[in-house]
Amino acid sequence: MTSIHSISFVQEEVDIIDFLVDNNAMIKDFSRSQFMWFFVEENFHIVLFLAEGEKSCFERYIIEHFSENMNDMIALWNNFDKRIQACQEIRIMKLAKNKVHDLIAMSETFRALFGRRDFEEE
Repeated sequence: MTSIHSISFVQEEVDIIDFLVDNNAMIKDFSRSQFMWFFVEENFHIVLFLAEGEKSCFERYIIEHFSENMNDMIALWNNFDKRIQACQEIRIMKLAKNKVHDLIAMSETFRALFGRRDFEEE
């Protein structure tokens, strides 16, 4: 696992498959690209299965305490946006980018849910 900003990025297929199986979300159709997202405690996980390239692959991004780490969420949103601009797996990248955008827009709600202070109070 490597870290870009505070975003953890996992490419090890076995680790990702184990994670999906543990969360009862293993994909069944390997002929098309897909994405899944999860909350594990206060951490946001997004898993991509990319089938359109030369070789299919999994990617997993983890942002710990995502409601407190909006800079990381914005960096992840920007990562997906750059990949869209580069015409990489456009459909899946748009879905992933939109999910991250939704969570950014709801950050105050999640902060309240997790008992965190509002950004304005910090």
